[in-house]
Amino acid sequence: MSRKLYLECYSGISGDMTVAALTDLGVEEAFLRQELAKLHLDGYEIKISRTKKNQITAADFDVILKEDGEMHGHSHDHSHPGEGHEHSHSHSHNSYKEISELISQSELNSRVKEMSLKIFHVIAEAEAKVHGMPVDQVHFHEVGAVDSIVDITAAAICLDKLGFDSILTSELWEGKGTTWCQHGRIPVPAPAVLEMMADHRIPVKFTPVEGEMITPTGAGIAAALTAERKLPERFVVEKVGVGAGKKDFPHANILRAMILNTDTDAVSEKKEKAAGSTENRKNGADNAVKTNQGIAAGSLNTVTVLETNVDDCSGEQLGYAMECLLREGALDTSCIPVYMKKNRPAYMLQVICRPKDEEKMETVIFRETTSIGLRKYREERSILPREIITVTLPDGQEVRVKKCSHHGQEFFYPEYEDMKAACRTADRSFPEICKEAVDAADKRMNGDGK
Repeated sequence: MSRKLYLECYSGISGDMTVAALTDLGVEEAFLRQELAKLHLDGYEIKISRTKKNQITAADFDVILKEDGEMHGHSHDHSHPGEGHEHSHSHSHNSYKEISELISQSELNSRVKEMSLKIFHVIAEAEAKVHGMPVDQVHFHEVGAVDSIVDITAAAICLDKLGFDSILTSELWEGKGTTWCQHGRIPVPAPAVLEMMADHRIPVKFTPVEGEMITPTGAGIAAALTAERKLPERFVVEKVGVGAGKKDFPHANILRAMILNTDTDAVSEKKEKAAGSTENRKNGADNAVKTNQGIAAGSLNTVTVLETNVDDCSGEQLGYAMECLLREGALDTSCIPVYMKKNRPAYMLQVICRPKDEEKMETVIFRETTSIGLRKYREERSILPREIITVTLPDGQEVRVKKCSHHGQEFFYPEYEDMKAACRTADRSFPEICKEAVDAADKRMNGDGK
């Protein structure tokens, strides 16, 4: 499965809009705070909330800066180089060189560092051209520097967490007129934004809307990370995240981030089977198969595997932990007997989950077991196309059966809970009821049933 991120920039793009949209795709606030703390950057707080733009609900991300002992929201317009400031703070990292050192020396993983540094370098190059100075001498506005560091690093953290094969952006829509910066009023697009548009051949559309819609941070993200400009011919939108901008325009000031699945063969197969099932119900006899919502079918699927070894956790505790993991969305869990150091008998708790659910699974493992560390890695798994059908047994009871297929061969697996209830009602053995359910499903699907 190819997993792409598409950013729809029809109201421009900014750093805070990007982070908001990515958190709306499933990055938890606790995880983002935990990762940002690895920067060891003081003087700010983040706030993630919900808002509405033209009655469209969206995530809102704000960096609240601490000045003179008080917290102040920042407008997220844009930062420009400045050579002299009326005040300074001990925590200031306002030159490109200082920012690069801060990120490089942080405890963030290498992928996040690489993305963050790439974005900052693209912006610094543009600012250097505008102001006629070497890149290493570019200074960001005192307050804007902290704001930009958090926005850019947070965006990189979210992108790494969500794990995309590539990033696509639409053409960037921009307004007109002028906007304010530290040195006074400047034209829209801002000079640095225009430089990035030119240097990186960013497709742009100028609109009659008054005001700035593309900030340098937003342009930097689009310029540095966009790998593709053209949407695939066929894809499925798996999830949509909506990030709000701070300004109000006549249109909804939002950035939409979409997860695209380009593995459309499985989707087409699912649609064809659903259409076939519908036709069978129309033409079928009195007790035609009832088809419930199909489970996503595909040849390959990326999952996260988490593992931890514990030798001091009771069976009851592990059992309860597995129940909690499944309740939180784990695809599967298992406990495997192992021997740890000093030949101590133990269990390896293994969890398979969707990549977006990693943080939730980790929280459950650390909360419900005695584990103090775990391993995690990405794997591809093969999945058979499947759907849930309902069949009627000879005694009139209905049970659900999972139908899977591979190279034209069909397999039927009755659902356990339904089988258990049918056995108790009929006071018959599990193998008997199971055989009747499989036979009924086979006959129905092959047109032999009534």
